[in-house]
Formats: sequence, C-alpha cells, structure tokens
Amino acid sequence: MISDRILGVEGSKSVGLASVLMKLRKEGRDIIALNVGEPDLPTPDVVKEATAKAMRDNHTRYSLVEGIPELREKIAERFQKQTGRSISPSQVLVSNGSKQTLYNIFQAMLNAGDEVIIPRPYWVSFPEAVKLAGGVPVFIDALDLQLPVDAIEAAITRKTKLIVVNSPNNPSGVVYKKSDMKKLAALAVKHDLHIVSDEAYEALIYDEAEKFSFAEMDDEVFKRTIHVQSFSKTFMMTGFRIGFMIADQPLVSAINKLQSHLTGNNCTFAQYGAVAALEHEASIVPPMVELMRSRRDLCLELSKGLFEVETPGGAFYLFPKVTNYFERFKDSAEMATFLLEKTGVAGLGGSAFGMEGHLRFAFTASETDLREAFRRMREVLL
Repeated sequence: MISDRILGVEGSKSVGLASVLMKLRKEGRDIIALNVGEPDLPTPDVVKEATAKAMRDNHTRYSLVEGIPELREKIAERFQKQTGRSISPSQVLVSNGSKQTLYNIFQAMLNAGDEVIIPRPYWVSFPEAVKLAGGVPVFIDALDLQLPVDAIEAAITRKTKLIVVNSPNNPSGVVYKKSDMKKLAALAVKHDLHIVSDEAYEALIYDEAEKFSFAEMDDEVFKRTIHVQSFSKTFMMTGFRIGFMIADQPLVSAINKLQSHLTGNNCTFAQYGAVAALEHEASIVPPMVELMRSRRDLCLELSKGLFEVETPGGAFYLFPKVTNYFERFKDSAEMATFLLEKTGVAGLGGSAFGMEGHLRFAFTASETDLREAFRRMREVLL
C-alpha cells in the first residue's frame, strides 16, 4: 500500500512532539514548550495590515509560480545590500517556506545514489528530503560543533553532488567560522560540487560572531551556491509559509519547472505581507534580535551548574551536552521524555538532530517561562 520511499523516511520528531503537547494541554497539563523553533512574538502589525489590504484589493487569485514580481525585486535588492552582489529578480524563486525550497532543490539536482554531505548536528528534515529524492545522506560529525572541513573533504567521493551547510546552525546555534566557510567554498570548486546554504537564521547573529555569505566570494563560488532563506524566523511569519532561494539562473529555471507541478502558486496575499516585512525590516528585526540575545544570556546564566553548554552565536537554541546524566537515562530521548513528564518542560533529544548526548531547547519563550522551566528542571535533575 505504501511506497518504499515513504517507508524509508522518518517523520519529523519536532512536528510529532507538537501534537503530543497539544494533547497534554487539552488534558490540563501546564506545559512550557521549549521544543519549537518558532518565535513567540506576534507577526508585526505592518505585515498583517499589508496582508489584509492585499485581500481587500482582491490579490486572492493565482499568481506567478516563482513569486510575485514585487517580492522578488525586494529580495534581490536586499541581497545586494547585504552581500554586495547584484542579482536579477529572475534569480529569486519564492516557495511555500524554506522546507519546500530544500525539497525542490534535492528533487531537481539529485539522481538515484547521489551523495549529499551533511554535517551533524543537522536540522531534522535535511536527510529525509535527500532520501525522498533518491539521494544518500553522508553524515560528518562536527565534534566541536564547528564546520568539520577536513572531514568533509575526506568524505567526498565520485558520487558526491552537494554539501549542505546551515549557519547559524539549528540545533546548536553555532555560527560557522568565516575561514572555514571559505575553505568549504574552495572544496566545492576543486571537486565540482554545489553548496546548499540554509540561511534561515541569517538575521539572528549575536556578539562578535561574523556574518558571512558565499555571495561575497567570486563568481565561480556564487554559481555553485544555492542560498535558502525564510521569512519565518526573521519576521515572525511562520504561518505565512514564505521562503525563497537565490541561485544561478539556469538552476532557478530548472527548479521553477519542478515547482510549477507542485503548486499553482505561493499564497498570493501572504507575499504582499512579505513585501511589507522587507520594507520595514529596519524597525522589525533589530528589536527581535536584541530580545533573543537577552534571552540567550538569561538561559546561559540559568544553565550554570545544571547543563554544560556552548554559547550560541546565533539562532535561538541552546544545545547542552547532557552525557553526565546518562547514569540515570539511557539516552537523550529518554531524558527529554522524563523532563516532559516530570516537569512539563518540552525539549528535544539530540538524536533527532543526529547527535546523541545533547538536548535542544529553544529560548523562544518569555523570561518568566524560561526562569520557571529551568527552576523545574533543576529541581528534578539536581
């Protein structure tokens, strides 16, 4: 009844847990959800107003598969301002969230048996999307959570087609070093590979962590890089499902051909909300970044004596190492289940991200909830 390709992939553990939490809340449990990679802040009013206006103006019909021209033009302008590289709006492809963008890329670029190198820890959907395209995920451990460039090169074979990087990283919050990213770009050129650069958290960078884009490098590197971004995290627009990719023109055209058979268009009126988000980015994003930085600092303080954790340079996750508790728990999944059942605090085990011995907590909750969550965990763990 069910196809082999579906039987060969796992459901998203983060999505699966969300339904469990909904059930627990309906049962009256007091749950503090630190499991979901979603800002708790409301979508900015200016975005909602622009979306509502688009509906009133009857922008409710089919639009272009690749995205409305106004949005692609704004994205191209933003990209040039951020990276210094001038691109055409035709090099922008809007999709129903960056998750669909990544699915599109793997479907359009992989043949059966092609290998995709994925450093771990990784976002849960990377390997499954690769497998759905007939590809083979090849995992490389980032033992210090930084980009393992030498190990990546050692893993390259004649079947290697793509290298996936995600910085700032989900789940670790690590921002990969600029020097390592440049080395990776050189590897792609040397071995005739493409880089899929998942930049969902590109706006969420703290402290002295250095912003970097492959687009800042030469034309050869740009031709080999697919930049994937999203409005979800940066603009608190998770439910709008607006993501996009920027790449060399022939690749965008090929992937748009695929997308034309997957969806008639991206939600038309939501795209007008995305235009407004870009127009007001300077007033929307900095306060959000500062709030997340202050929450990160709070969680680091609350973790002292409880968890061993690296300071995340970006995104909104803590990824503490918890192997010191494994005399009590057989693995991170069991520990996460224990914390949920005993304290009502929801996190995810590191095995969901390919790295056992860690837990992931999103600091996308109020200061009051974060303090209470750590108080509860401290009470049952120490």
